[in-house]
Amino acid sequence: MKILIAEDESIHQAIASKLMNHWGFDFDLASNGLEAIEKAKARDGQYDLCLMDIDMPFMNGLEATAIIRKELKYFPIMALTGNHLLQTAALERGMDDFLGKPYSIQHLQRKINKLTVKALKLSYAQNRVALQKETPMNADQLKELMELDKKDLALLIIESGQQKFVVHKNIQNKMSHVLIGEGKELFEFLDRGDTPANCHLYKCNMQTNRLLLTQEQFEERVKQENSDIDTYGSIADQPFPAENKE
Repeated sequence: MKILIAEDESIHQAIASKLMNHWGFDFDLASNGLEAIEKAKARDGQYDLCLMDIDMPFMNGLEATAIIRKELKYFPIMALTGNHLLQTAALERGMDDFLGKPYSIQHLQRKINKLTVKALKLSYAQNRVALQKETPMNADQLKELMELDKKDLALLIIESGQQKFVVHKNIQNKMSHVLIGEGKELFEFLDRGDTPANCHLYKCNMQTNRLLLTQEQFEERVKQENSDIDTYGSIADQPFPAENKE
């Protein structure tokens, strides 16, 4: 997790730095809106989130956000300010959320977790399967991902053909076990979107086919896949045994 913190007061910088270190997040500090823009440009596409104060010298957070939204690849920005009257203005300038100072540590953590939700992108190259988490493309997709996350779901994008599916948020547990741990060429999963279906993914070409399910069939398979994911998750937490070289 990499976070940009735009804050001009040293005491608030120190508090934020301590929290980021405690949570294990990588972060950069900016003391005003101009510095925030410079750092965002230098690391375009690398930040998972920006915590943006509004009342800052040289350039305030509203102006900085407007420029970032116009010139740079999208990433979530949350206003973090003591001026509660600016919430509407913050959202109008392109910020995704607002948290007033003073705030509780737990509230900030929940906001960060909510805003840094990502899509899952699956690709296959050079005989290797890669599953990456991908920052939302825009504010609308962020809202979609947040709504899915509330239901313990995620958006899965298959790079070949840009196919999209709604899946269990921890589908990577099962996927890594089947495709990597067991070395299988075929992966089966449920599309939990508006039209429930059982899907087969072919590792060699990342193509899928879908078999529509009745509601009864879908509910039975959901129970089984949930159980599988829990099982594979506990397996994934353990190291693979050493190879026998004899």
